[in-house]
Amino acid sequence: MQNTDADTLEAIAPVQKLAAQLRRDVHDLGAVPASRAIAGLTTAAVADGLSETAAKQRAQIAVSALLACGDLGFGKSYGDKVLVKRRMVSVLYQGDLCILLGGDPSQGEPHGLLRTTDVVPSDVVSFFDWVGELSGSDIAGLWQILDAGVWSMDAVSSDGVTRVLCCAGVVPDQPIPEGSSAWLKEYFPLPRTEGKAADPSQTAVLECSANVRQIVTAGPGSGKTHTATERVIHLVKQGLSPAGIRLITFTRVAAEEVGRRISHALAEHTYSGGVMCGTIDSLAWNLVTTLGDAPSGGHERIIRIARKSITDGEQAILDQLARISHLVIDEAQDIVGERRMFCRALIDALPASVGVTILGDGAQAIYGAWAGDNAGGGSLHAELRGRHGWEDRSLTANHRTKSDSLRRFFSRARMLLEADGDPRSTYLEIREMLEDVATDPSVSLTGQVFPWRNDSLVLFRGRAATEAASVRLTRAGRVHRLKLSGQTTVCDPLLGAICAGLAPGAAIRLEHVRRRIADLHPTPFGVVDEDVLSDLQSLGKGPTARPQDIAESVEREPVGHTRDHVGTGGPMLGSIHGAKGREATNVLLMLPPVPSSDDVDWREEARVLFVGATRASAHLYLGRAQPGLVRPGKNGSRWLRGNGGGLLLSGSDGLLPLAGVAPALSIWEAAFRQPDCSFCRIASGDGSPWHLVTDSGELLAEAEGQLTDDLDHIESTRGGLASGTLRVVGATTVVDRRRDGKIQAVTLLPVLQGVVRGAGNGESDDDQ
Repeated sequence: MQNTDADTLEAIAPVQKLAAQLRRDVHDLGAVPASRAIAGLTTAAVADGLSETAAKQRAQIAVSALLACGDLGFGKSYGDKVLVKRRMVSVLYQGDLCILLGGDPSQGEPHGLLRTTDVVPSDVVSFFDWVGELSGSDIAGLWQILDAGVWSMDAVSSDGVTRVLCCAGVVPDQPIPEGSSAWLKEYFPLPRTEGKAADPSQTAVLECSANVRQIVTAGPGSGKTHTATERVIHLVKQGLSPAGIRLITFTRVAAEEVGRRISHALAEHTYSGGVMCGTIDSLAWNLVTTLGDAPSGGHERIIRIARKSITDGEQAILDQLARISHLVIDEAQDIVGERRMFCRALIDALPASVGVTILGDGAQAIYGAWAGDNAGGGSLHAELRGRHGWEDRSLTANHRTKSDSLRRFFSRARMLLEADGDPRSTYLEIREMLEDVATDPSVSLTGQVFPWRNDSLVLFRGRAATEAASVRLTRAGRVHRLKLSGQTTVCDPLLGAICAGLAPGAAIRLEHVRRRIADLHPTPFGVVDEDVLSDLQSLGKGPTARPQDIAESVEREPVGHTRDHVGTGGPMLGSIHGAKGREATNVLLMLPPVPSSDDVDWREEARVLFVGATRASAHLYLGRAQPGLVRPGKNGSRWLRGNGGGLLLSGSDGLLPLAGVAPALSIWEAAFRQPDCSFCRIASGDGSPWHLVTDSGELLAEAEGQLTDDLDHIESTRGGLASGTLRVVGATTVVDRRRDGKIQAVTLLPVLQGVVRGAGNGESDDDQ
């Protein structure tokens, strides 16, 4: 894409002139009524020779585009919309092109509806972070505009599409530059759509009788989850009651997606939402709670209680199972240990007339090492495969992989894993094959080769290496998301911001939601307050929702309002185990060193590499993971040891907001702006309180409880902390128990990363 000077842009795009005029007016006056602004721009456009209708249309598109991009803000004064100036934000894309939003309009030259500068500030925001996630319909609409070659002002575009087009230098009613079109198509590809017609191997699974019990072997990309979903849809269309079907998936995210697909597909078949889609954990919880309140002790204990209740013939449990007419289990190779035994007890308790469909792949069985299966037996898939009374089937086609070389690698590697060869040799051969098939076999994590985009995955063998990489990326200024495997479940920041400062039992009503959203800066794009309230009400027990309802829901079972990562943009960093069920166009697989201990399970290590590589649909990149030495903190927190780096994920009752600091604003900014602030003691001497302080010296909050203990622990272990070395780079809300162990509430979770060095040590080599 090429830059265009201001004179040329103004000549080919009159809307640019209107945009520049509006920026100047708003910046000079501070605020301008929207109606007055549109009237003034219309008058200016008429003076340039446009008709009244065309002039008003052009004025409206200029206003809408600047608001959508965040170049201007808006509020309300006595019910009327008012345009206001915004602080300057810099957006970087294409490696070196910086777009200026807000601020003084005299800075920078016009680029589309925006302004550019050659100076890249230190706090620049990534283009993909700024744009955010586009929905499938957004991307389809973007491609319609790109294929037409012109962005018509009559075209209906979302704010996200408008932001993308403006930043790419596309001007309404003008031909789209060839370079802009190519760049946008590369970075916003059309979402992959699953074909309506099943392949022959899938058809055999879908269309068999409802009372058949079948074990289906399906490799990566063969459509396990798609086939499981279509099996349910087929059964309902054939007359089976939705309320009698249970579909079990390995993750909450997969369960939500499957439920959405089923609901959409059966909308024309009087579908009432009766199909229950969930995880093994949620199914066990549902069964146990029929006997009374869920016992304490976590999911493992609940699963054991559910299994024992089934085998003991607990009548209330058996009555629940009697309602099942067909059971579908996906990713059965990962069902091991207590979960395997629970599922086997469940299947054995079902009448012989009840059909069961189980899908899995032994080559992707990677959870044996931590299962704690004292009874043996391996996975559910391995146990049932070849059993009497079960029909064995296989899915043979690969629908995921777009690369022929990757497809050949996946096929060959799978054959190696299923063969009875030397396990260590198999592992080493798969590593060599990865080197040959990779788009780039030697990627630096902080380099520029790997596509640093929201739809990319960066995968590691374990948590320690993942967290160590997150620290390095933060210090290098690379925006990313971090999957919190095994960490406290976090709420969507918007819900946290709305609920912040409320007592756990306080009612959340529509007017409160509207007021809270209005107080958020910046106001989130596309937020509909009624939808937010509806989401909250779905957690409640009546017409109003309470913060405590969120806590209770998370305690009972995972819900859609929670997420398992922090960060709002960039590639997702996580472990290979945590990436099960995910796929991405681009995957960076960070290879660990070859294991050297005597007790290595080489088969499992080979399968782990295989699973990580098969997350890629188009491009697989390789890097070398640096080991991360994790030192446990107090209260379950962790931080990294060595190389001067540290990471702390702490929990409940961590921060006490100070008087005059709006809790919603501080949470919102921490979650979405990654504020420049750090922890330091406000008085000299040991024992003085830790405070969260901005770089400008503003006190935001006082550390307390677990967070204070963690900070003290790190300081004592490192021989003191230099002021400001432990920085806050993000935060969101968590749902957790308070210290009394009884009352639950929404609290603040800071995500701390930084150079943790001793106060008197200066800048050592390790600190660089």
